[in-house]
Order: sequence, then structure tokens, then C-alpha cells
Amino acid sequence: MDVTRRKFLEKTAKVVMVSGFAKTFLAGCASRPLFKKDLAGILSKDHYDQLTKDWDPVYGPPIQWFSRYGGPGHFAGHIQGGAVPGVDYNVPVHTPLVPMMTSYLRQISKDEKEVVYILLIDIYHPAYRISYGHLNDVLVDERYLLSGEVMRYLGEGVKPLVRGEIVALSGNSGLGPMEYGFVQPPHLHLSLYYLNFKNRTMVYLDPEKFGLDGGRPVFWDGETILDGEAEKRLTRLESTFRNFRQKLDLWLPIPELEELRGLLMEYHHLIGEANGRKILDSKHFHDMRALLKRVTLEEKRFLPGTRPYSVMLKMVGYSTAEDQKVILSLPFIAPGLGRMYKKPVFEEGEVHHLIPVPKSS
Repeated sequence: MDVTRRKFLEKTAKVVMVSGFAKTFLAGCASRPLFKKDLAGILSKDHYDQLTKDWDPVYGPPIQWFSRYGGPGHFAGHIQGGAVPGVDYNVPVHTPLVPMMTSYLRQISKDEKEVVYILLIDIYHPAYRISYGHLNDVLVDERYLLSGEVMRYLGEGVKPLVRGEIVALSGNSGLGPMEYGFVQPPHLHLSLYYLNFKNRTMVYLDPEKFGLDGGRPVFWDGETILDGEAEKRLTRLESTFRNFRQKLDLWLPIPELEELRGLLMEYHHLIGEANGRKILDSKHFHDMRALLKRVTLEEKRFLPGTRPYSVMLKMVGYSTAEDQKVILSLPFIAPGLGRMYKKPVFEEGEVHHLIPVPKSS
């Protein structure tokens, strides 16, 4: 793992005092709850198909509408309505939630309005952190928590939570608006924060501008590595190109895939032996990117779980501008990929030490 341990330790020590910064009232709108708490039952095909039937197959659940905002509960709507900036996703109670980035768990809490939320910190860029609010269930415990006894957890090691792990179930916790009888309508409030360590100030960021290419987050495919130092994306892009033909040879021999494969191989041939930034400077590479984005994100001919979708995530993700430090994926499981998430947290996963562990002599 390419985390700078001592630098992260220094930053963490500075921000212990802000652990309560997300304790604010979160408000959203109505959604029909589907009450079913057993995780296996939630992810069963019949139930999850019903739960996700109104979702966009690439961009996920709709944004809630709320009278307080005079429209949708997106980032601008929250600001207009005087609420904590973020996005309100219209999801039923007990919708499984996954990290939008490989994260350390910083906080599990309940505020004065009884809102249950968790706070996640990006492991490579700890200034970026995300909170999930109005939860009903949190599926991780203090073993994953980077909070409280900071030095203890830094010394013993903390397990990061990856995009493939279910960390919580959405809900409707907290005091709701008066128009709903003070009952909180089911939804997920999601906020993205940036903490400036130098002057200890915090700003809210629009989560819908931190997906691929600064766009809306899309579903993760279960395999593409989107985390890490932004300047190392180019190395991953080069590696993807080196294995490009072998990847495409795995595609099924059906007409629609054959047509796309032929076009991609033609672009690959035109790009030739270009390396490094010469790939990014190639018109043929940008034509390839545009084709992949069109058939997956716009036309939605190839959805999460298909090989073309995964190729798109890699090509676009690894060429996203370096000044965008984090690439967020949706905090939800794509319809059809529930089989990948049968366990909430991979407890046998690796534990990482944030400070060097002395080697035994």
C-alpha cells in the first residue's frame, strides 16, 4: 500500500479535534421502505430487483425531491434550503451501502437529533472524507475505527474498508421535518468534505463532481482499482494497454461485442507503442475513451458487470485529471452484482499499520 504512514499520522493527530464536525441535522424526502434486515435476504435477486427497479442502471437511485429545497436534494438544493450540503439519495430502508473510496472508518455516531451516521476517510488523501447519514444499521465495529485512542489504533494497525464491502444499511434515523410528523423519510444523506490541515478549515464539496472525469459517480464493477496516488494512474493506464489484446480476447463471440471489440482494437493499433503522457496526447486514445463512455454511460448498452463497462472504468479512470485526487463510485451495489457482496465485511482482510512497525532483530 502506497500510504505515507508518518505523514498520515501527523495529519490524523491534527484532526482528532474535528471528529464531531458532521453532527448536524440532515433532512430529506420520502421513499417507500422495504423492511427486510437480513443481508442475504436483502441481496436475494427477487428482493434486490424490487429494491432497485427504479434506479438508473449506471447512475443509481434518483435524487430525492423535498419542498424545503424547492426541488431535488442535490448539492445546490441543500445549499438553497439551508441544509448541510450533500446529496439525498431516494432509497428504501435497509439499502446496502459500500464505501465510495477505499477508506478508514473515522467515526460511528448519533447526533442530538438521533441521526446515525458514519464518517469515512480516504486512505491515500485523508483530507477527503465522506459521511453517510440517517442510517439504520452500521455493520462495522470498533476494530475498524480510527477514532478515540488514535495512537492505539495506529500502533496496532487498522483495516481499511474497500469498495467491495458493505459497511452500513440506509434508514430513516433522526428527527424528521414537521410536514412529515417529525418522522424522517427513508433516504441516504451523503456529504463530501475537504479538510485543510494547514488552517484547520473544512469545506463541503459536491459529490457529483468527483466521479470519472469530474462527473457523477457511477457503479463500481467489483474489480477496477480506482484508489491510489493520482499521479500513478498513468502507470495503470500503461499496464492496461500492455494487456489490452488479452483482455479483449476474453469477450464472448457475440455480434454486439465483436463490433465494439473491432473498433477498440483499431484504436489500439493506431495508438501504437505510445507510452506515458504520449497516450494522453493521442487523438486516437481520446476517440477510444469517447466511444467507451458513449456506449456505457450514455447509451447504456453495456452495464456494470460486463467486460466493456470494466474496460471503460479503467480507460476513463486512469486518464482522469491528476488534479482530481479521488474518484468516487456510487455508495450502492449495482443491480445484478449482489452476488459479489454476500459478506458485509471481509474480516480476514489485511490489516495495515499507519506507522512503521519495528522489525524484529
